[in-house]
Amino acid sequence: MSTSMLPHKQPLGAAAGQPHQRCTGELRPAHSSRGRKTTSICCLRGSGDLQVAGVASSSRSSGSQVPMRPTATAASAAVLGLAGLSGATYQLLSSAELPPLGSVVEAIAEVAAAAGFASAGALAAAKLVMQDRFHLEWHRGRLYAQLGVPSSGPSIDPAECIETKPTGDVRGNGAYATRLIPAGSHIADYSGQRLDRSSFFVKYPDGVGDYSMAIDQEYVIDAVDYVACTSTFHPVHMNHSRSANVLRYYCRGQGRVAFLLLGTFCPVKSWCMTMAEPTGPAENTWSCPEAPVHQSRQH
Repeated sequence: MSTSMLPHKQPLGAAAGQPHQRCTGELRPAHSSRGRKTTSICCLRGSGDLQVAGVASSSRSSGSQVPMRPTATAASAAVLGLAGLSGATYQLLSSAELPPLGSVVEAIAEVAAAAGFASAGALAAAKLVMQDRFHLEWHRGRLYAQLGVPSSGPSIDPAECIETKPTGDVRGNGAYATRLIPAGSHIADYSGQRLDRSSFFVKYPDGVGDYSMAIDQEYVIDAVDYVACTSTFHPVHMNHSRSANVLRYYCRGQGRVAFLLLGTFCPVKSWCMTMAEPTGPAENTWSCPEAPVHQSRQH
């Protein structure tokens, strides 16, 4: 589609920052900053990282689906189980005559087992209902839950439908759609240099990596080397915003973060991606694509 037919190509996202980095790195995603919040290694500890069930999608929409907060069904089931366990323990210990220790242990075990079955049942029901939009992943001693995020979608060739160019404001560069892109399309995976905690702090002594994305408690993907490569689209070129139309799917075991589009995207509209707080990974969600593509961190 020619530029003349697109008087207003809207940005997919902007990767703020000065164009002075080199174009190298391996496969992984990152944030942009400049006029926006930055990503710190502290993010290796997740705001969406729950020991029992974590990360949920979150976004704001004007005419599209409303994303779920980082609350998992399993967490609710666990709370109910603990409440039942506490009640049973209180009843036993407040009796006029304390029962034998064996009876107490047996009763507690029964309540704990019931809570476990209830939690497992709730998770199974959620998976049945949400199918590919509900994911559980046990990784490095933590159970991560992702809600409302598909794991895959039709692939696109960014070179054919995405243009990276200056936004004309403090945000630096931005990614713009040049033709219609179908809903659910897999835009790209976040790529870059994989750093562990020690390597991250050697590279960023202040603990702030503007273009780094946390995979888990130990590793991040640093895409700073792709910021200046505006001739080729990279997810780092998408900006931050509290309104999002791009989802982020994690496969932490593979060190992979994928970006997918929720609704059909037109050249005169733009993408927005909601990013996680530096304190930990959280999933991105969709919103009506009516503003420039941005990335922002959730609170």
